[in-house]
Amino acid sequence: MKSKLFILLFSASIFTLASCTKDDPVPEIDQEEVSGATLFFTEVEAEAHGDHFHYHEIEGAETDSLVFSGTDFLPDPGAHLHLTAGKSYKFHLKIRDFSGRESQQTFVDRADQHFAFLLGAPEGSLDATYADETSAGEKVQVGITGYLNVLEASDSFVFRYVMRHLNPGVKESIDTHEDIFNADFANFGGANDLDLKFEMHFVAADGGHDH
Repeated sequence: MKSKLFILLFSASIFTLASCTKDDPVPEIDQEEVSGATLFFTEVEAEAHGDHFHYHEIEGAETDSLVFSGTDFLPDPGAHLHLTAGKSYKFHLKIRDFSGRESQQTFVDRADQHFAFLLGAPEGSLDATYADETSAGEKVQVGITGYLNVLEASDSFVFRYVMRHLNPGVKESIDTHEDIFNADFANFGGANDLDLKFEMHFVAADGGHDH
């Protein structure tokens, strides 16, 4: 009798465990969602400090922006940005999820998983540094916010901004300054969260603007 009772109780416990396991919802993994993006460029003043610069806002400086939308994140037809050689610019990427909410801070807060690559500029014509800050106030290198120093004029070219979602541990192999312009970015394991392309042109300081 005791043996039969033990078997019944054991069977009931197994059934209860199986029922709980089946009915409990599986936690969803939070992923970045992107429905659109806007890149902003604002001229700033660069102050040299040894091997780096401090950047200061310029009162009344105009901001240029490019909007990317659709399934391929294409810019508006004819979108073109020209920056002036010898000047510096702050750039900032605003991202929206499928609910229309800004979500760029999510990429910064997951700095170990993200890094942006800036491609297409003629060699030696552009220098860049990133200036991101997490919600906790930690300075990190992601590429949502940064600064560009235009070193020399150029013909028009296709500028490409790639936000790479990196596999675990890959960020440690990236030189967060030297690899900003690395055209072999695909060697860093992961997938692209964003791949934005548009025409850019570095204008001579004397005002020349040939397209």
